[in-house]
This record gives sequence, structure tokens and C-alpha cells, in this order.
Amino acid sequence: MIGGVFLEKKLQVFVSSTYQDLIEEKQKAVEGILRAGHIPAGMELFTATSKSQWKVIEEWIKESDLLMLILGGRYGTIEPESGKSYTHLEYEFALEHDIPVFAIVLNDQYLANKKSKDVKLQVYEHEVENPQIEKYKSFKELVTSKMVIFVG
Repeated sequence: MIGGVFLEKKLQVFVSSTYQDLIEEKQKAVEGILRAGHIPAGMELFTATSKSQWKVIEEWIKESDLLMLILGGRYGTIEPESGKSYTHLEYEFALEHDIPVFAIVLNDQYLANKKSKDVKLQVYEHEVENPQIEKYKSFKELVTSKMVIFVG
């Protein structure tokens, strides 16, 4: 408390998700974070630097107070060195560094409704070029083994 005024700490929330298939959902999350008076951060907000993309992401996650994962039906862009998706790496990195993780998992009905609104949108891993179905299943098992909220 300063001068009789309670100061509420603004939290920096790193929002992690695949990109093309979850643009709307990520935007809604960012809007919600801002409405709550906190600071959103995420991979697509970064500008190109001389550092590797992953090093920049690591720094942003370390500086964040928590990581919000939005998991749909896709695994995401693969980081060449690890062979894992950036989304998977972000999630594991947060866990390894004791950064609280809040996961929202979009259920099958949600994904089916999303697909019905835009049949050209690749909502599921099996629809993408070079699908990583086993990696997606393994990642989803990891995520759902922790506390999550399922959205329908």
C-alpha cells in the first residue's frame, strides 16, 4: 500500500498456442488478460532479432508470471533442433522453470464446431502437411495429466 492506495501487481501472461488455427481464441485470451489489467505476451508479438527465435521465447517466458496454454487439435510448428513444436517446448520450459501453467483444452465438440464454420481451416493435426499425430497425442496426454479446463 502506498499513500493509502492498494497497488495490484500486474501479471505478465505468456499465451502459448498454435497460430493459424487459433487466431480468434488467442485474441480473446489477450483481450481478457488486458481487461483484467494484466500484460499479455506471446510468440507472434516478437520482432525479428539477431538471437535465435527460441532464445527470445525463453527470455519472455522466464520474465512472465505465468503461461496460458490454449490447446486445440494441432501440434504446431516444429522447432528444428528439438523436433518438438514451439508450443510443446514453451509448455515444458515453463514447467521446468517453475512458472505456473494454466491450460485450456478445446474439446472435440468445440473443434468440430470450429471446423463446420470454415471447412478449409486445418483444425486437426491429420489435416496438415507432415502430420505429427503421435507427438500431438503425447503432448495432449502431458497437458491433460495436469490441471486443465476443457472448453466446449
